[in-house]
Amino acid sequence: MNKSFLVGAAVAVGTVMLVPGVASALGRAGRPLVRAGLRTGAVAYDEFRRAGAEAYEHVEDIVAELREEMAAERAAAEAEADAAADAADAR
Repeated sequence: MNKSFLVGAAVAVGTVMLVPGVASALGRAGRPLVRAGLRTGAVAYDEFRRAGAEAYEHVEDIVAELREEMAAERAAAEAEADAAADAADAR
Protein backbone atom coordinates (compact mmCIF):
# COMPACT_ATOMS: atom_id res chain seq x y z
CA MET A 1 0.00 0.00 0.00
CA ASN A 2 0.93 3.58 -0.59
CA LYS A 3 2.17 5.62 2.41
CA SER A 4 0.01 8.64 1.49
CA PHE A 5 -3.04 6.37 1.38
CA LEU A 6 -2.34 5.18 4.95
CA VAL A 7 -1.87 8.76 6.17
CA GLY A 8 -5.10 9.83 4.47
CA ALA A 9 -6.99 6.88 5.93
CA ALA A 10 -5.61 7.62 9.41
CA VAL A 11 -6.66 11.26 9.14
CA ALA A 12 -10.13 10.26 7.94
CA VAL A 13 -10.59 7.76 10.81
CA GLY A 14 -9.36 10.34 13.34
CA THR A 15 -11.67 12.97 11.95
CA VAL A 16 -14.65 10.64 12.09
CA MET A 17 -13.84 9.82 15.70
CA LEU A 18 -13.46 13.49 16.65
CA VAL A 19 -16.47 14.85 14.78
CA PRO A 20 -19.10 13.88 17.37
CA GLY A 21 -17.06 15.46 20.16
CA VAL A 22 -16.29 18.56 18.13
CA ALA A 23 -19.89 18.86 17.00
CA SER A 24 -21.23 18.66 20.55
CA ALA A 25 -18.61 21.15 21.79
CA LEU A 26 -19.49 23.55 18.98
CA GLY A 27 -23.16 23.03 19.78
CA ARG A 28 -22.63 23.95 23.41
CA ALA A 29 -20.44 26.92 22.54
CA GLY A 30 -22.64 28.00 19.63
CA ARG A 31 -25.92 27.96 21.53
CA PRO A 32 -25.37 31.35 23.19
CA LEU A 33 -24.36 32.81 19.84
CA VAL A 34 -27.48 31.44 18.19
CA ARG A 35 -29.66 32.75 21.02
CA ALA A 36 -28.04 36.19 20.77
CA GLY A 37 -28.58 36.21 17.02
CA LEU A 38 -32.22 35.22 17.36
CA ARG A 39 -32.78 37.81 20.08
CA THR A 40 -31.24 40.51 17.88
CA GLY A 41 -33.43 39.41 14.99
CA ALA A 42 -36.55 39.51 17.15
CA VAL A 43 -35.73 43.00 18.42
CA ALA A 44 -35.02 44.21 14.89
CA TYR A 45 -38.31 42.70 13.68
CA ASP A 46 -40.25 44.51 16.42
CA GLU A 47 -38.53 47.81 15.64
CA PHE A 48 -39.16 47.51 11.90
CA ARG A 49 -42.78 46.55 12.56
CA ARG A 50 -43.24 49.58 14.82
CA ALA A 51 -41.59 51.89 12.28
CA GLY A 52 -43.77 50.47 9.52
CA ALA A 53 -46.91 51.03 11.59
CA GLU A 54 -45.90 54.64 12.23
CA ALA A 55 -45.21 55.22 8.54
CA TYR A 56 -48.60 53.70 7.68
CA GLU A 57 -50.31 56.05 10.16
CA HIS A 58 -48.56 59.06 8.60
CA VAL A 59 -49.68 58.00 5.14
CA GLU A 60 -53.25 57.53 6.41
CA ASP A 61 -53.17 61.06 7.89
CA ILE A 62 -51.94 62.54 4.60
CA VAL A 63 -54.62 60.68 2.62
CA ALA A 64 -57.31 61.92 5.02
CA GLU A 65 -56.08 65.51 4.61
CA LEU A 66 -56.10 65.16 0.83
CA ARG A 67 -59.63 63.77 0.85
CA GLU A 68 -60.80 66.70 2.99
CA GLU A 69 -59.15 69.17 0.60
CA MET A 70 -60.72 67.43 -2.39
CA ALA A 71 -64.16 67.49 -0.74
CA ALA A 72 -63.78 71.20 0.05
CA GLU A 73 -62.73 71.93 -3.54
CA ARG A 74 -65.65 69.88 -4.85
CA ALA A 75 -68.08 71.74 -2.58
CA ALA A 76 -66.65 75.09 -3.71
CA ALA A 77 -66.97 74.08 -7.37
CA GLU A 78 -70.58 72.98 -6.82
CA ALA A 79 -71.34 76.26 -5.04
CA GLU A 80 -69.86 78.18 -7.97
CA ALA A 81 -71.89 76.13 -10.44
CA ASP A 82 -75.08 76.72 -8.42
CA ALA A 83 -74.33 80.45 -8.26
CA ALA A 84 -73.72 80.57 -11.99
CA ALA A 85 -76.96 78.67 -12.63
CA ASP A 86 -78.91 81.04 -10.35
CA ALA A 87 -77.36 84.04 -12.12
CA ALA A 88 -78.29 82.58 -15.52
CA ASP A 89 -81.86 81.95 -14.33
CA ALA A 90 -82.12 85.48 -13.01
CA ARG A 91 -81.41 86.96 -16.48
